[in-house]
Amino acid sequence: MDRDFRGELVKVVIELPEPDMGVTGERVWAVPLGSDLYEIRNSPWHSRQVNWGDIVKARAQSDNQWPIFIEVVRRSGHRTMHIYLLEKGREKQQEFLAKFKELGVTYENADSKMYALDFEPSVDGQPILAYLEQLKTKGLLDYRINEN
Repeated sequence: MDRDFRGELVKVVIELPEPDMGVTGERVWAVPLGSDLYEIRNSPWHSRQVNWGDIVKARAQSDNQWPIFIEVVRRSGHRTMHIYLLEKGREKQQEFLAKFKELGVTYENADSKMYALDFEPSVDGQPILAYLEQLKTKGLLDYRINEN
């Protein structure tokens, strides 16, 4: 998937069925494709419904509002994971990020504690899951995988 941000990007609102860390919704960047379809162009921070590159249906209630997510129309094959560095793990942040890169995972940083990891379809997720499980067992971070 091309990570180039050429062209017009808009925000699509994804309402969260259950608040996440006090957040009830988030806005993700997307390329408008027409007919209420959008291609997601960033990894979500809180939503577990969409991944990078998914094609979604979203509709705005009026011309001056952002479109609101309705459903995923086509999956891109990407998978998103969210990690949260615990206090004990923050000193090893650079080590973790280097390992993610080595395993073929890209990431976006929210605040140096929370990261959205993206697996392209060709990346084997098992080694990163095993690594994350080791770190979680040691009390260094917590993680979760998107639903789809």
